[in-house]
Amino acid sequence: MKPSTESERIAILQRVLLVVWGGASLAWLVNDRLVRDGDEEGHVGAAELFLADLSQGLPFAFLERLWVGQMGEYPQAFSALVGTWWWAMGEGLPGRPAVRAICLVSLLIAALATARVSTRFVSQEHKQSASLIALTAVLTLPLANGLTRHFMPEGLLMAALATSILAAQRWVERPTFLRAAWLGVAVGVGLMTKQTYALLAFPPLVFLTLGMLRTHWRSASVAALIGLCVAGPWWLSSADAQIAYATASSAGHGSGGVLDHVLYYPTILAKLGLGPPLFILSLWGTWRLSRNATPKTRRGLLMAGIWLVGGLIILTLIPKKYPRLLAPLTPSIGIILAMLWTRGRRERRVVTGGLSLGAAWIVMASLSPVVSLERNAAIDPGCPQQWLRAASSNDLGLGEVAAALKNKPAGGVSISQDIEIPCEVQTTHDWSQHLGPYLRRSGRDREVQVSAEPTQRFIIRVSSSSGGIPVGGTGRSLDIRDTLEP
Repeated sequence: MKPSTESERIAILQRVLLVVWGGASLAWLVNDRLVRDGDEEGHVGAAELFLADLSQGLPFAFLERLWVGQMGEYPQAFSALVGTWWWAMGEGLPGRPAVRAICLVSLLIAALATARVSTRFVSQEHKQSASLIALTAVLTLPLANGLTRHFMPEGLLMAALATSILAAQRWVERPTFLRAAWLGVAVGVGLMTKQTYALLAFPPLVFLTLGMLRTHWRSASVAALIGLCVAGPWWLSSADAQIAYATASSAGHGSGGVLDHVLYYPTILAKLGLGPPLFILSLWGTWRLSRNATPKTRRGLLMAGIWLVGGLIILTLIPKKYPRLLAPLTPSIGIILAMLWTRGRRERRVVTGGLSLGAAWIVMASLSPVVSLERNAAIDPGCPQQWLRAASSNDLGLGEVAAALKNKPAGGVSISQDIEIPCEVQTTHDWSQHLGPYLRRSGRDREVQVSAEPTQRFIIRVSSSSGGIPVGGTGRSLDIRDTLEP
């Protein structure tokens, strides 16, 4: 039976879009076994502690770890979420698609929230089509797709920021206590995800709510109180550590002149944040919408501009710079493209073509190395982190080592020498630091040490010959021997 109304056709297209995006994203996860980046592995390690609390039936330890625990530089909402999902999916390796899939939900939430935000800036007759365009635009963002295929909190931060903006808009439209409570929860979750939320959320939330605070201070107080209840315990218990962290961050970790810092994020935005097709389309769309703009369109442009440009300015002022920090700002272009779609037939053709090219860009970058970020040593002297890349079968030989040791008797492992992983493989830890967690999560915990004079039962000899278990991308191979076997 054919859909009889435009509304039904749009609903069908939205379902098709979600199925295609979800299926393609899961297919990528199924085919990827690449060892996690050092930052990513840190978040997985934190999630494993939350997993252990739940596995041992210690819910209060879980909550204490979440709200007042000291687990490094960041608050732990993301790691707690991953740990809970990991526990629900059963213990084992976190690289399983069933576990990794939880990260994809962040982009879906951000897309749905942005789609709802965009409908505030178009006429009633165009709300559904504008929502579909904004949803498509956010699901087509290169950096956002890359990050949410990995265990990185910027994905959840992106969802928290978009949801906070939607909650603030809903409160402004009808400032009830219930809507204020939802705004408080969204802000609290954002503050419990990463410190940069406070910086990135400040411009758009002030833009939306400042004029309402005097007349609706009671419900605004409810939002502030709930946000404080959600995030306050961790921030209060971590005050000294956060002051030290902020001081260290203000020192930066590279050099570079003013121009290097000013151009850093705009370059990343064009190349990876939006990708060339959506970057060009959003520039043209902004110019087109600014001509003869209605009051509603001007407010939409302001909303998108403050969300994106306001955040860009703040990030530029922070000495430490990473491409991933840009991701929570990129859904803002969904508002621009949604409004542009409603402008006329010509604009619809351009938006359709631009989104198609954007989707093709994502597919190509997910199948082959289309996007590469050369290291800007003047600003970031470390290895460039490649979040958007082709799926890889390279697990550095960890799977074969674990399989070879699976049915062996108990005993530790000595590695003759460590293996440095090159930047091209995207990791910051040497090989031995991956082996211990891999064996533990595979169900066979063993002590792992690096020693030229081995003292453990099992010895792993590292060589540059072609025999043995290859450690992909390093030119090294491994030979395993049980010292108690002849």
